[in-house]
Amino acid sequence: MSLIPESQPTSNSVDRYRRQSAYGNLGKAGQERLRSSRIAIVGIGALGSVIAERLGRMGIGTIRLIDRDWVEWDNLPRQTLFDEHDAEQRLPKAIAAESHLRAINSDVQWDAHVCDLVASNAVELLRGFDLILDGTDNFETRFLINDVSLELGIPWVHGGCIGATGQVMGIVPGVTACFRCLMPDPPPADQMATCDSAGVLGPAVSIVASWQAMEAIKILTRPRGQAADSSKADDRCELITFDMWSNEVRKIYLSPVRPSGNQTSANAALQISSTAGCPACYEGRRDFLHGDRSSLVQVLCGRNAVQIQSASPGKVDLVRLADRLRADGNLTLNPFLLRFEAENLTMSVFTDGRAIVAGTEDPTVARRFLTHWLG
Repeated sequence: MSLIPESQPTSNSVDRYRRQSAYGNLGKAGQERLRSSRIAIVGIGALGSVIAERLGRMGIGTIRLIDRDWVEWDNLPRQTLFDEHDAEQRLPKAIAAESHLRAINSDVQWDAHVCDLVASNAVELLRGFDLILDGTDNFETRFLINDVSLELGIPWVHGGCIGATGQVMGIVPGVTACFRCLMPDPPPADQMATCDSAGVLGPAVSIVASWQAMEAIKILTRPRGQAADSSKADDRCELITFDMWSNEVRKIYLSPVRPSGNQTSANAALQISSTAGCPACYEGRRDFLHGDRSSLVQVLCGRNAVQIQSASPGKVDLVRLADRLRADGNLTLNPFLLRFEAENLTMSVFTDGRAIVAGTEDPTVARRFLTHWLG
């Protein structure tokens, strides 16, 4: 016996997207482009879960969810797609998200992958998609996404959030600046704040993720190869930065970094000399995709430990790192290494950027632990 009155249409007999397709800049043609689009979201945590829900409700045709992590209790204040059951069961985020998202929009082709995006699988996981969205929590993965984007010609939308601040940047290969135009190298571990050291507020996360989703919609519904703002004839892109606590929003225009120092923005690639070009989009290097700059992971036989060599060059300031971690676990420090214990694991960080995580032989667990505490 049906519980739906005969006069009430079912969800299959109405156009669920009619109000968004009524918006002039989208229209029915734009909605059809969304429906035929394929996107991949890397990281289904704070940013990625919001992005997945917003774009899933918009009617994107296929959405791939890629995440190596599981749901924990301290995720729930800001990762709005998950609930207490997910945390109790320690469900993989990609699997829990897919389950919730199918109930929201079963028309979308959801495709969950519980894995770490690394150089050896990145092309296979991202090839054939129209757009990549950044829901990650570490720089190395962002540099890897940037390499894949340039190699395969796939646009991507970067986003990051910490405390009450965030940033968003849409990147179109061959048209706009790329991520390495903005940041040529990952910062050293002692200079990277994390959500654990600096905190993070859920409303700020939602604003950044929603802005990323809007950038995605604009990229997907305009002709390929066209810059973010079709009124601009140049190849600039926009880095949007937010400080939600002080209600400040800034827009910074970035041009691709080319030799001779003719940047249109003083904010672009401050670490690159005027005689150098972007190592990725100008010189064509794929340092992170080819493994030249990836973290080197080695399981230490018989020690129940994993050694990871950082992709970030330079000496680590152990004193500065200790000041950041001291309140969050048991910590010891000497001139040669920092030892930190939390979550039944112990990491030893050396001045050359090398780290050993003891208490596991699983590289994914070790990488997650380092990302969680070091950024």
